[in-house]
Amino acid sequence: MTKRNDILQFSISLLILVVGFFICQLVFTKFDLTEEKRHTLTEATTELLDSIDNQILVRCYLHGDFPAKFKRLEKAIKERLDEFHDLSGGMVEYEFIDPYAIEDRKTQGEIETALYEQGLEFTRLAYEENGVKKFKTIWPGAIISYNGKELPVQLFKSNSPEPTDAMVNGSINNLEFELGSKMRQLMNPKRKSIAFIEGHGELSELETLDIGNYLAESYEVSRVRIDEQIGSLSEKLERVKHRSNLYDLIIIAKPDSMFSDKDKVIIDQYIMNGGKVLWLIDPILTDLDSLRVRQGTMGVTNEMGLYDMLFDYGVRLNRDMVIDYQCAPIAFDAGPMGNQRNMEMFNWYFSPVVLAPDDAHPIAANLDPIVMQFTSSLEAVGDNPAITKSVLLSSSELSKQLKAPIRVNSGVVQLGIDYFQANPNPNLPLAMLLEGSFTSNFQFRLPDAIKNDPTIAFRDVSVPTKMIVIADGDIARNGIIDGGEGPIPVPLGYDRYLGNVVYDNREFLLNAVNYLMDDKALISMRSRSIVLRKLSEEKILQERSRWQIINVALPLFVLIVFGLIQFTIRKRKYTSV
Repeated sequence: MTKRNDILQFSISLLILVVGFFICQLVFTKFDLTEEKRHTLTEATTELLDSIDNQILVRCYLHGDFPAKFKRLEKAIKERLDEFHDLSGGMVEYEFIDPYAIEDRKTQGEIETALYEQGLEFTRLAYEENGVKKFKTIWPGAIISYNGKELPVQLFKSNSPEPTDAMVNGSINNLEFELGSKMRQLMNPKRKSIAFIEGHGELSELETLDIGNYLAESYEVSRVRIDEQIGSLSEKLERVKHRSNLYDLIIIAKPDSMFSDKDKVIIDQYIMNGGKVLWLIDPILTDLDSLRVRQGTMGVTNEMGLYDMLFDYGVRLNRDMVIDYQCAPIAFDAGPMGNQRNMEMFNWYFSPVVLAPDDAHPIAANLDPIVMQFTSSLEAVGDNPAITKSVLLSSSELSKQLKAPIRVNSGVVQLGIDYFQANPNPNLPLAMLLEGSFTSNFQFRLPDAIKNDPTIAFRDVSVPTKMIVIADGDIARNGIIDGGEGPIPVPLGYDRYLGNVVYDNREFLLNAVNYLMDDKALISMRSRSIVLRKLSEEKILQERSRWQIINVALPLFVLIVFGLIQFTIRKRKYTSV
């Protein structure tokens, strides 16, 4: 009887395991116990995967024999694609290909050329193995195919021969965004358009090359001169009452000269017809190059004729300059040191470093610090209930306002924290989002003949739209260094003293553009933050023996205890019988 019961219990247990296994195969589920939910896709990606109506194939070329860092990245890519496959109902398929599986060097060269022509970039690694220096070429990217169209996606974007754990972790962090955005681009081939405005001293194409290139991955990007031509930003179609905008968004980046009234009317009517604007405005003009040469310069008001427009839209740009104890460093010559100059690092209070609070708007949430240069403050004005205003960036608790004209000199680095603690101007707004229906700046300023002209098709109140105003033009300017064959732009957010990208200016601006373009899905994917929790080298050395004993001896001890308990139970059971 006892034997029959044991067999019955074993059969029931086995049946439950088999049924549970098949249910798990049919129903996709998992438990994400990580603090930042690193293994959980955003709602936007889930909706994207659910909407796929045709097969998507991802061919990933990060495969083969290479260092552990990139094996971790390869594993993360596979896990993410497995999840894409399951949540899309099998519509996302993938394969991993080793470009160097065939040892023939000629064939390898042909494969390398083909991958490069398809838009992928390689990374040349330098690493040690068994004390021997080795080099390896890898292709950390993939080609995504859908409906006969293909797009490359770069899954690791550094050319450093010795990448750090943080670089690899950053790539793992961005996998969902990189894969999801390319799939979305393939499924929605009609791209929205962006125009950088020129003709008023704005930043040049070279100075905005970094942000321009990243925007071009998702949008059609061009540069436009208004030149008082009403057709530069919009067109009048037959039998349509109002003008139609030619661009979904315009960017006005650091102008330094006057806008004519005609140009202002054209921009105003572009907004009234639903156009979005990213304003990057310097209310105070100053020159860092003059400061380096003369140890001092003046900051004067930048008269562009735009302040009244922005005031009517709901924001006032103050003619001041914000200095902040929370700031970026700068190197100044501290005098001779032998036959060389002694360059020392100082706090450069004219370059506030902005940290978004925990309750930040999605545009600024989960971003690393953002650096600004000679920025001013701004404030919300007006009581138009049709406009919602949100502060995106603000200074720290230890900031101050300097009113124009402002003497900018290197002596400011001698100021200490006591200066900022005495009567500070904390949390000064530096960037603001405005959403709603705006009133035209020219509502009561144009003659009736122009307002009633059907070609102009004047509107005095906008359709619902958005704009972002940032009181700093340099937030979008990438640095430029002198190269052997000409000027070379460096990435946006690059710190020349650390030799690396440490500020999230690019990510902030990309989020700002995505929000204005209603691409909130891209923000949610890009803003995901995954922390790399490294082991403490000091603790590893101090506690190594203890943890080795625990890992080896504890499992054996547990087995012995359970064995003794089982032996005791069986002995009592069968002895009594």
